[in-house]
Amino acid sequence: MTTTLLPEHTALLHHLLDIAAQHDAYLIARVQQVEARAVSVVNGVTEGMAATRSHGLGLHVFDRAGHSAFALTERLETQRAERALAAALAGLAASGRADVGQNRAIWAIPPTQVVSVPPTPYALDDLALDAVRGLCEAINAEVRGFGPGKVSTAFSTNRETWRILRSDGSDVQFVLPHGYATNSITVQNGATHTVSASLARTGYEVLREERSTLMARAANAARTAHDLHTAPRYPAGSYPLVLDYALAKGLAHEALGHAAETDGLRTSILGRDGRLKRGEQLAAPSVSVIDEPLVGDHGYQPYSAHGVRRGRATILKHGVLHDGLADIFGAEAAGVPVIDAARAQHFGSVPVPRMSNTRIELDAPLSLPGTWEEQTPEGVRAALLNAGLLTTEQPVLYLSGYKGGQVNTTTGDFVFNCVAMYELRPEGIRMFQPSIFSGQTLAALQAIRTGFGPLQLDAMGFCGKAGQSVPSSGGSHYFLFLDAHPAVRIG
Repeated sequence: MTTTLLPEHTALLHHLLDIAAQHDAYLIARVQQVEARAVSVVNGVTEGMAATRSHGLGLHVFDRAGHSAFALTERLETQRAERALAAALAGLAASGRADVGQNRAIWAIPPTQVVSVPPTPYALDDLALDAVRGLCEAINAEVRGFGPGKVSTAFSTNRETWRILRSDGSDVQFVLPHGYATNSITVQNGATHTVSASLARTGYEVLREERSTLMARAANAARTAHDLHTAPRYPAGSYPLVLDYALAKGLAHEALGHAAETDGLRTSILGRDGRLKRGEQLAAPSVSVIDEPLVGDHGYQPYSAHGVRRGRATILKHGVLHDGLADIFGAEAAGVPVIDAARAQHFGSVPVPRMSNTRIELDAPLSLPGTWEEQTPEGVRAALLNAGLLTTEQPVLYLSGYKGGQVNTTTGDFVFNCVAMYELRPEGIRMFQPSIFSGQTLAALQAIRTGFGPLQLDAMGFCGKAGQSVPSSGGSHYFLFLDAHPAVRIG
């Protein structure tokens, strides 16, 4: 027997669908419920604890000409919901009179009946909040043992439950489990350096079964934070580069993923007259960029906010621009298949095309032993020497970690920040202060020559767009090697 998620709202949702049908309107009704737990500890002191629960209803209506309107309510009560739907229908009538925003794509989507609940080791109520606090305090104490400085430990877990009903009879239900912990180490010694290490899974396992992984990352972060105070600056210029998977995720997500979202193709470097420039060779044939939801991942979302199964988008296929990140409304105009990449932060958000897990994947990457947590600058140097990529003629700069950045999708200009930088030479390694990594998106893609190690896809983040923020993640092989390019610079 299939379990129904949020069954207490079934009668109300069908009642609203009946009202919409009486007005010859197509309705997408979205119910979202979020239950969350969070704890923060700073230098042994618990500064915050919270257990929250929220829910609400978003109502998206369409007429047969393709006009649309939207309304919401935080109160899942009949009268409140009816008033919200009346407001949406009034907005729809106004949209029809103004004759703006026509798109009939929703009328052609086949109906779907599905319940999707991914496996998780723990239910949200398996640990009391006090037990979670105890685990976070113990982790914070252990990280403080790695050296002097301020240590902040934050843990958050939630369960997003969505139920989406449509006028065509669709009833799409799914759960998004999230859990992540972050340790931030701040060291002051003349200058101030903060280095963070995170681990994202589905819930409490980041504090329990995978605690050793979390602590190994925290130990590496603490070592970096303590070493940075003696590191000098490096001269600006163009050099051969090594990017770790977190920085590669930033490049894939910010510089390419956003440019491939079909609602922005009229101003994107990947678009022409609103259409994706499919078929253009943007990188070497060994380079592919893929976006797809992965079970157990921080950015997982198996169905769109329209209740359509989310597909795999191969943005670059062997170096060639292939797929856009399209929702059902933008795919035809962009000349790309529908993968329905539409996501919404909450029930009151209008869905827009967004990424899930975005990765750079190379054909025939070079092998690299050990887990990610066991990788060191010395190991990177040895791998480059073995591959013949490190010579006496020019050093290679290894950029470690990702501290954010921004991209202009119209021009392709990007600016990213790393956590630390290492000069790699045949004779040895020197650590330097983090430097700005900037340049042109297409130049950076063209500079990718090879990768080292297996895929590591858990670089977590939150993607902001259209006033919304949703979980995202991704990565690449452990490391990417980029040839020197005049349009890609350090400093």
